Amino acid sequence: MKSVEDPSQGKEMHKDLGLIAALSLVVGMVLGAGAFMKPPAVLAMAGDSTSALTAWVIGGLLSMAAGLTLCELGVLFPRTGGVYIYLEELFGPKTAFLYGWMIMMLYGPAAIGALAGYFSSVFCTLFGLEPQYGVVVSAGVMAFVIFVNSIGVREAGWLQTGATFCKLIPVFLLVVFGLWKGHGQVLGMSSDIPIAAPFSAAVLATLFAYDGWAQVASVAGEMKNPGKILPQAIIGGVTFLSVVYIIINIALLKVLPADQIVSLGHAASEIAAQKLFGLIGGNLVSVGIMVAILGGLNGYAMTLSRTIFVMAERGHIPGAGLWKRIDLDSKSPLNALLLLMGFSYLYYRLLDADRLSDIAMFSIWIFYLLTFIGVFIARRMYADMPRSYKVPLYPIIPLIAIGGAIYVLFGMITAQFANGIAAIAMILIGLPVYYYMNRHSKTGPTLPFLRKKYVIALC
Repeated sequence: MKSVEDPSQGKEMHKDLGLIAALSLVVGMVLGAGAFMKPPAVLAMAGDSTSALTAWVIGGLLSMAAGLTLCELGVLFPRTGGVYIYLEELFGPKTAFLYGWMIMMLYGPAAIGALAGYFSSVFCTLFGLEPQYGVVVSAGVMAFVIFVNSIGVREAGWLQTGATFCKLIPVFLLVVFGLWKGHGQVLGMSSDIPIAAPFSAAVLATLFAYDGWAQVASVAGEMKNPGKILPQAIIGGVTFLSVVYIIINIALLKVLPADQIVSLGHAASEIAAQKLFGLIGGNLVSVGIMVAILGGLNGYAMTLSRTIFVMAERGHIPGAGLWKRIDLDSKSPLNALLLLMGFSYLYYRLLDADRLSDIAMFSIWIFYLLTFIGVFIARRMYADMPRSYKVPLYPIIPLIAIGGAIYVLFGMITAQFANGIAAIAMILIGLPVYYYMNRHSKTGPTLPFLRKKYVIALC
């Protein structure tokens, strides 16, 4: 019996992706703004440098366990759509809709709003502007991304490729010269602020820097040998990124005291670069950091606007006729992009970048948790389905992923109770929207009998 395929597809996808391409996908999607912007926040929540470095290690291990678990579903359902498809197959259309709703109304706007906030903070520090000008800078960078995407997909792709290359430059410079020229103490350095959050909140903060590993599971069906390449790409890619993030933190600590890193906040990497290379050299590194953030912002805008477009095509959101339109000049879903950017700017004005990034991670890890549980459901629902890849050390790895997800979600609720409850409420608002959009549907929103049977059997 073959893998579960999309009935709308007349033929199998080309299996062209090798290990190098898969590793590049993991590193290219994940490495970005979080490497430069999150160290101060993690250090502030952890309380000292040793705990902060430990949080980065745990975040990497949790991302690795999560990726290895999700990959089994990527092989079982090798179709475009990733987590949306897994949830639809295992939990039904209602859960899949809530995931798409969360991407559109919470995760996407929060992530893009956070990146716009990070960009504006670096920009204002670089040009000596007061923080209140950040609202103009953020609007400007969002408008630039919209402009590039309105020209065409190819031009947006060029921006993404250029940004991916440029973001490696500040990483290399900060790591090499920070370790070489820095002489500060690394371990046991206090942030000199009272710890008001549990350690799990610090781990949650690192997950924004690791975010993107799920993308490799989405293209499992296009790999030459997913059973071999998937675990290698996840383990190799996340291990490499963990090492990079830890070394960046060590380099920052060798250049700047821990309490100064926390007080500088988003400007810490920028100021460290100025100390290492002088004003001009530091400013050039800051430009590289801004380009890296711009690439992340453009990447989220391109991919998540397509999620809104697909939901509109299915008639799942109000005003679907407007949001599913394709711009004739750029051949891109420009209306969907404008909707996403509008929500993103609103979120940016309401909350600071670090809180937005935490909300983005909290909301998407709720659904990651469901996919981890879904691996156990899939083992029962599709017990006879041949798999070229299975989670190693099953059920230990999936249980680690589940336990880790619960741990960091609890950290968010404990540290930012109001924001966590607001995020859950925003997701649940999708339920009446779902029923409203399906009121004329002949098929109800309930789970098919087979799915319901196995869900009950696991309870």
